[in-house]
Amino acid sequence: MFEQRPLRPTNEAFLAILILLATTLDCASAANVVSLRRSVHLHTGDANFEDETYSTKSHDLTVEDATNDGNSSSLNLMAAAKPIRISRGGDATHRRRRSVNSGVPSHLMCGATSKVISSTNKDDKCPAHCPYFAQDRRDTDFCTFSCVTEPECAKLHPETPIGDKELGVCRSCIVDGCKECDHSVTMDKCKVCQAGYVLRGDGMCHFKYAGNWMYVVAGIFAVLFLLVLIWVLDMAIRPACNSAVLEHSLEVREQQKMRMMKDETGRRPLFPLTTNLLKTQVAGPGMMLHFNFQFFLVIWAIFVAAVWMSFAAFVDDDLWRLGTRRFGTARENCILVAWGYETQQSLMWTKVAFLYIVYSVSFLMCMAYGVYQLRAFQDADYQHKTMKDFVAMVVGLPGIEGVKNVEEDLKGKIESISGVGVVGVSVAWDYQAHEEDINKALEEDLEDRMKAAAGGTPTAVSLPDMNPVRKAFYNFEKSVFGLSSDDEGNEDEEAAPQAHKEEDLVELLNGFRTSPRAFVVFETQDARDEAVKKAAEGFEYEGAEGIILATLEAEPATVQWVNFGHSTPKEKILKLAAGFGFIGLACLFWAVIFYAPYAYYVMTFNYENGRTPGPMLSISFSMIVVAGNAIMYEVCAQVSDWVGFRFKDNREACYMILYTVACMFNVALDFITTYYTAEKVMEGLGFRTYFGVPLEDVTEFTAKFETYGMQRSLAENTYAYAFPSTYLIPFLIEPFPTIIAPLFLGRLIVRSHPEVMGRDAEEWVGMAPMEMGRYADLLLNTILGILIFYFPGGYTWMLFLGMAGSHVWIYVFDHYRVLRSIPACTFASFDVEWWAQAIMAPIIGIMAACLVFKSNCEPGYHCLRGPSLILICFAGWLVHTVFHLIFLTYVVPKFGKPEPAEDPAAGETFASLCHHVPCSWFTSNPVHCLRSKLKLQHNPPCSFYFLGKEKYMKTNKAIGCYFEEASDEKSK
Repeated sequence: MFEQRPLRPTNEAFLAILILLATTLDCASAANVVSLRRSVHLHTGDANFEDETYSTKSHDLTVEDATNDGNSSSLNLMAAAKPIRISRGGDATHRRRRSVNSGVPSHLMCGATSKVISSTNKDDKCPAHCPYFAQDRRDTDFCTFSCVTEPECAKLHPETPIGDKELGVCRSCIVDGCKECDHSVTMDKCKVCQAGYVLRGDGMCHFKYAGNWMYVVAGIFAVLFLLVLIWVLDMAIRPACNSAVLEHSLEVREQQKMRMMKDETGRRPLFPLTTNLLKTQVAGPGMMLHFNFQFFLVIWAIFVAAVWMSFAAFVDDDLWRLGTRRFGTARENCILVAWGYETQQSLMWTKVAFLYIVYSVSFLMCMAYGVYQLRAFQDADYQHKTMKDFVAMVVGLPGIEGVKNVEEDLKGKIESISGVGVVGVSVAWDYQAHEEDINKALEEDLEDRMKAAAGGTPTAVSLPDMNPVRKAFYNFEKSVFGLSSDDEGNEDEEAAPQAHKEEDLVELLNGFRTSPRAFVVFETQDARDEAVKKAAEGFEYEGAEGIILATLEAEPATVQWVNFGHSTPKEKILKLAAGFGFIGLACLFWAVIFYAPYAYYVMTFNYENGRTPGPMLSISFSMIVVAGNAIMYEVCAQVSDWVGFRFKDNREACYMILYTVACMFNVALDFITTYYTAEKVMEGLGFRTYFGVPLEDVTEFTAKFETYGMQRSLAENTYAYAFPSTYLIPFLIEPFPTIIAPLFLGRLIVRSHPEVMGRDAEEWVGMAPMEMGRYADLLLNTILGILIFYFPGGYTWMLFLGMAGSHVWIYVFDHYRVLRSIPACTFASFDVEWWAQAIMAPIIGIMAACLVFKSNCEPGYHCLRGPSLILICFAGWLVHTVFHLIFLTYVVPKFGKPEPAEDPAAGETFASLCHHVPCSWFTSNPVHCLRSKLKLQHNPPCSFYFLGKEKYMKTNKAIGCYFEEASDEKSK
């Protein structure tokens, strides 16, 4: 039984504070305040409270009134078609009357029909000589039960002829795959089976396509699993014949990790694991902002949970469990619906107040967070000089052939215009059609430098003798993984003289043409600013007018040189439009191939008598979601690469937006299926509205959505979908496929295959690069959390505490991954972070729409139904989204941090920075490095920057190359 508990004095104080807060927020009219006061008197036992402002007695329709009327059916349908709180009002007077006048007899009489209500004890048992509760369907009343013997079950409800001693109820058959039970017998027998099943003489439904083939398939999978296990064990115990190469590759992997600038000894140590990534730039300011975003969502989730827990602790204990009580027998479900509906309606004011508080504070938190992030980004820019502070981008270059010394000519032109010295010019060449040739030439140059270095490159020992099984595994690995020696198939290339190779490369380089952009490097930031200022009016070069210099928010490591010359705005727009088409096709492929069979099974399953699909369906659904996310991940990544952004930060922003939108489509499809599944389950269980209308007879979406049975079912499904399925489990699994498994397999392959050497071996044990897709994961988690607001709040505090805990795990995992398990990277701009904040606008807008929905027909608020209610909810979402974006775009920047009067890093120059940082505007440019060696004949030439191979770079101050690894690092 569920009894009313009087509020403690502290609870009354809390309600008084809520009234004051509601008034302050301008969210409560006089009627709202009266509603709050009514709840105080209701919970404190003041049955005499009444007010003149709002009285629901005039439309208080009791269940008995409805069911005893000759037109009860039409009256109930009319009530159900209305917004629920209009037909019932959530009236405190009604709740008191039902509690006082609904005493349950201590002993249930055989054959006597009684109506269950919210205060009925669900644990009541029938007498031993009539032990079964049977729902009385002989009249139009509802939630009426009688204690009967098994032969009498069918008399009261023809569809429940079976007496279940364990449950103590009369029920229908329980047969897997059954569509319609055989009600003529008192045993579990089916009359009509579902599609895909066949009815046999035993009355059971058997899978139509079952047969020996299933055992064959299972046997094949078992054999394959055994073979994989033996294969992995064989690789693990093989003699190591490539240990030197493996050790060298692991050393390169270690050198590729995030490292600090050179210390006084000339070494670049790893960042300690205790590094505060909220404040420290280990991969540019973009990475710092990303961890701040993660931390912000943890704090926000804790805040939301704390608000609901405060209401539950100080207002009513039922808020802890409202919407969480499990379904059971028909009798228990009637009690559940009555109790849940009355409790939800009497406490609806708490939901509205909760939404006002959470929505208002969430918006303010977003604005404060936006200001904090902007100031943090600006402060990082002011406090530290990076490569972007010494470069200006030339915009508007004509297409100049590579036979000319463009670098020196353009350098002289800039110096003559600006009157300041220029360190050098790094031209962005149009070489996309020959990218493979350029990369191969750079790798060969690195191999030459490595061979010339002390110790040369490691070599493998000869392949040991193998038994036939091991030999078969070995050849299988070579075939599947494409393993081959660097020398295999290259005899013709090796036979060609080195001079001829260089001549061919020079001819290739001479054939390239410049893109419209180049990067001019200055010794100081002041010199850069002076040059940009003097070139503001534009200048002429090689017949082209209007060429300008512009500053940029990018670092050399974020430049995608191959995309220059093929990324005009028109080309990017066309590719992006086509990319949305590809994403749509991928979504359609996933929906038809993976999701449609699941949806068909769910829609055709027989949910009568409370039957639900088995656990295999849940596992299948999880795999379908994982497959969908994996497809979207890959397609969005390919589209973002194909668009051809010139800078990695723009690519990451595009990828994050595309991935978020694509996954939202998946989530939307999941929730549509979840809604219809819940509807089928509720109808299969015989659920009715609070007024006794069968759920299948409620045709209006909003009315059906607000019935307590649907609300409770959707709340449970949303919670299960979000936590731990979406919030935690994927991220607990993530370290295995992204870090542990690839490294384990790579080590086994390299150590046992002497043909795997050089760059191939390094790639086998390499680390997966960092991407900003984590923003999308967190944004989707936020959406799932807000959706729980549409349902009874018992899951709210659990879900948001689960979100906070899951995001703490994600933060810890990403913290370790960035410092120890990804190759060094840089995220230099504010773009990705800004777009993540922009996407928060429609997400918080969902909360605004929920507030409009939940306040519908509450005292003093609007009262709409059907499409009108949906439309006003959409309007609330749209108004907030626009308002939020306007604030983010125009108001937040006004609170930015002003530039300090004195430059904290005034003494930093390009040369001093390059002494610590190997990746510069010159060393990151592939064509520039090859031209330096083959065309411009620099000695030593500009060394191309290979991550983890910094010790092979050479200094040449005359061409702007200042970095050289410390001698003790080189000797490793």
